[in-house]
Amino acid sequence: MTPQNKGTDLPRPDPSITQPASVSRAAVSYLDLPAARALSADSPHILGAVGFGMPRPDFLPPGCPFIAAPLSPAGGGAMVELWQSSTPCRSINFGSITGACSDHLAFGAITLAETRTIHLEVTAEAAYLAIFDFLDAAGFSAPIRFWNYLTEITQEEEGLERYHRFNIGRHRAFSARLREELPPAASGVGGTYGSSVIYFLAAHAPARPVENPRQVSAFAYPPLYGPRSPSFSRASVAHLGSDAMIFVSGTASIVGHESRHASDLQSQAAETIENLRAVIGATGITDFDHWAFKIYLRNPAHRGAVELALIRAFSPACQRLYLHGEICRRELLVEIEAFCTATPPMS
Repeated sequence: MTPQNKGTDLPRPDPSITQPASVSRAAVSYLDLPAARALSADSPHILGAVGFGMPRPDFLPPGCPFIAAPLSPAGGGAMVELWQSSTPCRSINFGSITGACSDHLAFGAITLAETRTIHLEVTAEAAYLAIFDFLDAAGFSAPIRFWNYLTEITQEEEGLERYHRFNIGRHRAFSARLREELPPAASGVGGTYGSSVIYFLAAHAPARPVENPRQVSAFAYPPLYGPRSPSFSRASVAHLGSDAMIFVSGTASIVGHESRHASDLQSQAAETIENLRAVIGATGITDFDHWAFKIYLRNPAHRGAVELALIRAFSPACQRLYLHGEICRRELLVEIEAFCTATPPMS
């Protein structure tokens, strides 16, 4: 059955619009409920919202895309990840994807329809194919960032780890539909309750992939890590007019392709931060603005130690969201992703 467009029937965004003044810039905010309520009043500029430790809040406008992630804040309570555009957005739902777009950016989300009789690679492939159908319908050709939150990520499903099965399905979909040679930035983290979800950002032009000189590219991992390597780049840079958005994928204590410092939180945090510095340096951009870090902790009690290390390495002014999640390797205790905007100097 061909999925039907259930969003507002408006003209597609015009990819020919290239004037810097009209280009929509993305921003992310990590908010508690009162702050999210206040910021959501500017609903025409909301691309999408992600809830941690909460269902859809009643203050979001009816057309605003929302996905309930299967992770909770490390300190308890509830938090909202709110993506906004500097230009107005409109909802555009298609098939199983709920989303919105501005003229230059799109947000979408899907809850995986898992059953005990269908392996995760089949469900994951179907979800990613639905995402590409959504992007075609919305008039966007280039996914630039994915978040994959999978329940029971390291549990075995008939003899194969669920994360490995997910990588098979994602690889199949990318092989069939991804137009770029290299995959975009992504995070893959285990949820602790609820349903597996995927959400994403897309643009008209692909982001520039960036690799970490300290690590083997994830998509080139040896077979030790499953039948198919994970399909993501370590980071990517998306240019919109004179601005750049830097997306750093989920980053952990891995050097080459091997995990380092098993069970040693302090050393893992230091190695992870060294990897963040390395991949940020590899982007070639130095004029960063408004860093936002999302930190995944296997043990929520580790928040204080990781916070201290992160603030020392970067700035106390950066945004930080700490979540309780299962890292995709059992020996790893912490994973950190990052986002910021920059205005590169004119060449």
